[in-house]
Amino acid sequence: MLKFHHLGCLVDSIEEAAENYKGLFAMQSISEKILIASQQVYVCFVQIGEGQFIELVEPVGEDSVVSRLKRKGETYYHAGYLGHDFDKALEQLEEKSFKLLSVFYSEAFNMRRCAFLYSTDIHLIELIEEE
Repeated sequence: MLKFHHLGCLVDSIEEAAENYKGLFAMQSISEKILIASQQVYVCFVQIGEGQFIELVEPVGEDSVVSRLKRKGETYYHAGYLGHDFDKALEQLEEKSFKLLSVFYSEAFNMRRCAFLYSTDIHLIELIEEE
């Protein structure tokens, strides 16, 4: 069973975008900017509820995996979900015709495994290994 964690949104500048979120949500906290080296992005999490976040995603240069999307004007990027049993959740998603794009260890989640998967119905999701 998957548990919603965050919505990922592409931004030009995490610092500028974070300023726009300050004071909007009752439980709000804003994390430090984190470099995800394998994806060549910086991320920051804005808490909008108990265990629910908006992830601000800033490309690190033109070689970033999201630079092309940002140039096309995309802002909504993905939905992130926690999976209690990562391998089983990955298998179940693939059985439901999700296409596995990548598996990586994320600095944003204490080097736990993450995977990006794509479905034409649900779009891009990030599966995060739950602690």
